[in-house]
Amino acid sequence: MRHLSIGIPRGLLFHRHGEAWKLFFRELGFEVTVSPETNSDILKEGIRHTVGDLCLPVKTFLGHTAVLKDIVDILFIPRYVSVEQESYMCPKMIGLPDVARACMANLPPVLDPMFHVKLHGEKTVKEFAGPVAKILSLSPAAVSAACKRFLSHPEGGTSGQQRQAEDEGRGLSSAPGKMNIAVIGRPYLLFDRHLSKDLFHFIKKLGANPVYLSPDTAGIREAMAVIPKWVYWDMGKEVVAAAHLSFKDERIDGVVNVVSATCGPDSFTGDLIRKRLNQRNKPYMSLSLDEHTSDVGIQTRLEAFIDMIAKVTA
Repeated sequence: MRHLSIGIPRGLLFHRHGEAWKLFFRELGFEVTVSPETNSDILKEGIRHTVGDLCLPVKTFLGHTAVLKDIVDILFIPRYVSVEQESYMCPKMIGLPDVARACMANLPPVLDPMFHVKLHGEKTVKEFAGPVAKILSLSPAAVSAACKRFLSHPEGGTSGQQRQAEDEGRGLSSAPGKMNIAVIGRPYLLFDRHLSKDLFHFIKKLGANPVYLSPDTAGIREAMAVIPKWVYWDMGKEVVAAAHLSFKDERIDGVVNVVSATCGPDSFTGDLIRKRLNQRNKPYMSLSLDEHTSDVGIQTRLEAFIDMIAKVTA
């Protein structure tokens, strides 16, 4: 008997939870098909299906959905509303299953369980498991056990590229003349090589050391204490905290904030970072990405930024 195939688009929260999702469904006995890494064709396909003023990551996600929709039995597009008590996810993330259904025809069944810590508290995992068990005709107990094993920790399942960047970020370069450049932003922008124009690799080619800081709970609380009001969005709060840690770390020579051009939360947090957090006037640059962004444009700006730092510190 053929096992059902679960399709997982390689976009948005896949870069935070994707490895855990794959292990979760394989534990339950399903085949898992993940779309390939983003390329120009996938992005074009996403843009073709886009309606309204959607941001680049959502357009990309729709491209990954289009790649999978005719080759899998079920699409997994979970509805992540909140992963902690103090904040919400982006509205487009909350409505992502509905966006996919509205933008694309002839989708296979969409499995869209809700992860909502603010509403369900300690019952979050159980509430997430219920729809999965019902739609896939599985034992609720078996699904709950798999959920607790793989999905209980919101930070679990990060991509290999992000883990590598985090490991390298802990080892800030102390070599004479070696510049440390902090790179902050949402994982689905930073760790999608096509969207970020392979930013980390290019910074290394320029002779600098790219640093990715993943703030823990203490770091986030410290950052929130120095601004007038806590950031309302979960990932936005992480970006602000990473900026705070980067600005105060004397080993960091400059900070690059990678944002999505039409992202409302990014526009808010970017202004907050620039006006409220950079009290030491450390070199700072915001890189705004959309579907028209060219590799050459990004590279030229990075070269100019690093040259500027080198001249200032010479």
